[in-house]
Amino acid sequence: MKQQVRPWSVWGLADSRLDFGTTVAIVVVLLWSRFGWLASGPWEWDETLFARGMLHFELAAHFPHPPGFPGWLAIGHVLLPLAGEPLRALQWASAAFSVVALWPLVILGRRVASPAVAAASALLVLFLPGPWFFAVRGFSSIAAATLALTAAAVWAGGLKGRRVTAFSLLITAAFLVRPILLPALLVLWLCGAVTVRARKALVPGILGGSAVIVAAVAVMVHLEGGWSDFLRSFAVHASSHAARLHLNGGGLADLGLVKGVGGLIVAAVLAGVAAWGLVMWGRRVGRGAVVSWILILSALIGPLLFLQNRTYARYAVPVQLAAAPLVAGALGALPVAPVAVFLVGIAAGSAWWSRPLLDEQHRTRLAAWDAIVDAEGTARRSGWAVVVDPEVHPFASYRWHVLEARGRVTPTLELSPRAPEGWAGVDRPWVVVAVHPELYLPSITARETAYGEVSPRLERMSQQRFLHALVIENPPLPVGQWWSRAELEDGTPFIWAGPEAELWLPPVPAGTLVGLDIRPAPGDAELLVSLNGEDEVRLAGRSDRRLVWFRCRPEHEDRPLILRLDRARGYAPGESDLRQLSAQVFSPVVRPLGLAYGGPVAASWDREALRLVIDGSYGPELFGKHGSGIWLKREAHLRIMIDEPGALTLSLRSPRPTNPHLVVDVEGAVSRSEVDFLKGSAEVVIELDPREVEDGVAEISLTSEPFVPSEAGRGSDTRELGVVLTAVRFRPFDPGPLCWWE
Repeated sequence: MKQQVRPWSVWGLADSRLDFGTTVAIVVVLLWSRFGWLASGPWEWDETLFARGMLHFELAAHFPHPPGFPGWLAIGHVLLPLAGEPLRALQWASAAFSVVALWPLVILGRRVASPAVAAASALLVLFLPGPWFFAVRGFSSIAAATLALTAAAVWAGGLKGRRVTAFSLLITAAFLVRPILLPALLVLWLCGAVTVRARKALVPGILGGSAVIVAAVAVMVHLEGGWSDFLRSFAVHASSHAARLHLNGGGLADLGLVKGVGGLIVAAVLAGVAAWGLVMWGRRVGRGAVVSWILILSALIGPLLFLQNRTYARYAVPVQLAAAPLVAGALGALPVAPVAVFLVGIAAGSAWWSRPLLDEQHRTRLAAWDAIVDAEGTARRSGWAVVVDPEVHPFASYRWHVLEARGRVTPTLELSPRAPEGWAGVDRPWVVVAVHPELYLPSITARETAYGEVSPRLERMSQQRFLHALVIENPPLPVGQWWSRAELEDGTPFIWAGPEAELWLPPVPAGTLVGLDIRPAPGDAELLVSLNGEDEVRLAGRSDRRLVWFRCRPEHEDRPLILRLDRARGYAPGESDLRQLSAQVFSPVVRPLGLAYGGPVAASWDREALRLVIDGSYGPELFGKHGSGIWLKREAHLRIMIDEPGALTLSLRSPRPTNPHLVVDVEGAVSRSEVDFLKGSAEVVIELDPREVEDGVAEISLTSEPFVPSEAGRGSDTRELGVVLTAVRFRPFDPGPLCWWE
């Protein structure tokens, strides 16, 4: 059933004006549905690799990954002057090919069905969730599939004369756009070639296609720097890909073939209809057509299931597009008008169901990309560096190359210390873009921004990665052997270090205090902690958790601070955990001169962080909604390390029935008496002048009239209680020079 198809006559209606109008209408709808819902940016690694490869081709670094996709990049380069940005050019190309796919699908459908049924079948598959969702992205699948379908349409019209050459060249183009479709494309060409009676007619297409492939390879070899580097990139990529094949899992419902059509039920129905369509192709066209269909689909689906990640819906798009002629064949014998209306209705329903996915993809940004864009802006404004996890480096590299192509100055960009390439180091403050936040301690300045939260439907349709990211300003950078972050029972984060490890901190002004909260893993070997290879503190191998303090020297203020941990060996926690642990490291304390600070005092490590020693106190207690604190005795002495004049504030409570008549004095000079505890609490502010801190320490005494609970008939508590100290804050009079967190 060969029928001539004119581009403006898709429906084949008797009324040529109506046919033209309805054809224009569906083309407009297709154009609107594609170009009106282009993705907001990259939503996956691979499309970013394509776009980055257009700016600087580098196979060894996977820009793009082998086999290079030269045809796809060439199409992108053609559209780049109009689109203005590589990724947008690729999105335009994918969207345009998705619209063009209408015509070869209609041509193939008309072999076994009426024009109206063929057109409606084409619309149905074009508005399935997968084909529509990925049509607006920068992937090569739809373009390659459209070229292959066009070659099949040429074959369907008879391979004679120039059509034979066009058939070969179209398949060549599809191969260059997406080389990994080679098995299916080769089978398609062989199936078509055997129908060519005059074998000589194949020669021009073979020679032309071969010449184009040789030229494309020659360009890639030149750009890669020679055959050795070119072939090495293929070997490395093939080895890496093969090593991950065992991870190719997932159940039936997780298959990309299933997710891309809307679920198991729809997939089962579509598969059943397609199977019947094969039968009808055999009846209407012949057994040869059925054999060709089976061979081509097998070569298409086989690698999809066993050589690629079978759960990725985008890989299944060529199979779903190829289903249109089979659907047309299955329904071609039924009444035309009802079937066409039914199929168009199903297409409309699929579009309605899929549109929220397209809306979300169009209006929101992928978490990793959003984080990269924001981190670049923060770093550019602040003069910082950007440190990225290896997984998001392609997004960062693409962003940087686009900005540089526009003449913009970009911040320093470095891979995180956890990258296999090794840590290059940075010479300025940094902002980290992490998709593995468990590898970092919290930001020194508590400035972290989380990105993510996509709908479950979008997450399922995606490759389920890069959907969450974190931008962390100036976190400590673990260099060397470290393990993932863990938490104590109270939620305090820490990470375990190996025998040789470094913790990098951003540059700070001279005089800044740096404290490392640390506990050696229990063992005999001592632990050496040093700052920039000079100041050292030695800890016994079985020491308790403590803060070790350093002060930044003037010669170190313009470079990162490197806290190095050295130990002769590590110690395994137990028989089931053989990690060789050296030290348990908590968040460091960074305190420049002029910076206000403070915090609770109940826990011993809280007091260490404040450099506060209290003589005359009891253990920590909880005081209901007021939180934790410590009872001071009738006489208590506070010794706090302070090197600059400022205001010291003591947060006190008096949860007792009698007035404590508290008196506070600083080194013998009474600064306050009869402190008023309004509603049971008081804030005592002590102004420390240079004389009172000239030795680097302030000493404060607090004297109260004692309260003994047992004497007041309140249980058996015989302690002599004064007042409760809950927190201490210090605000220097001189705010000091601006630092990177201000």
